[in-house]
Amino acid sequence: MKFHCKNELSLLSFDEAVVKEFKIEKDTIQMQFSGGVVKADNSQNGRFQDMFCGEITLWLHQAKLVKIVKEGMKYYDADGNLQREIPDEDVPEPAVESVVSRFEKGTVFTVVLGEIDGRKSAEFGIDVPQEEDEEEVDTYWFCVVFEKSEASWDRYCSPTEGADS
Repeated sequence: MKFHCKNELSLLSFDEAVVKEFKIEKDTIQMQFSGGVVKADNSQNGRFQDMFCGEITLWLHQAKLVKIVKEGMKYYDADGNLQREIPDEDVPEPAVESVVSRFEKGTVFTVVLGEIDGRKSAEFGIDVPQEEDEEEVDTYWFCVVFEKSEASWDRYCSPTEGADS
């Protein structure tokens, strides 16, 4: 890949990026996205403005899955009265592989960076089409701790400023 950065995860954005590939191998998590953004302050961004980069591959090294949570929901009637509530649900270990395989059709809506027990952490909010009805989505929170991050991409596409116009 033409451009490569290390430990600059906070200088990338995956909001609204489509997950093209998702792999967990030993202690590395690899994700490929379509629609990533390289922020202006990234060491590889010579344009000094947020730029779309088309496809981007992210590796999280010395990574460990903390948990995956399927987000619950609340159903209201037209008058705003709560009709039914489905609580958040931790994905059990036997189901993790099946859920992760569905991420490849998902769209990231946010990434929350932080720290857990002195290690870097990232929580990816991912909307995944339901298997029985792809118009409907299940929302998952994928939480991981890691030591290092790397990202690579081939080209820049366009500035993000004015992209919605």
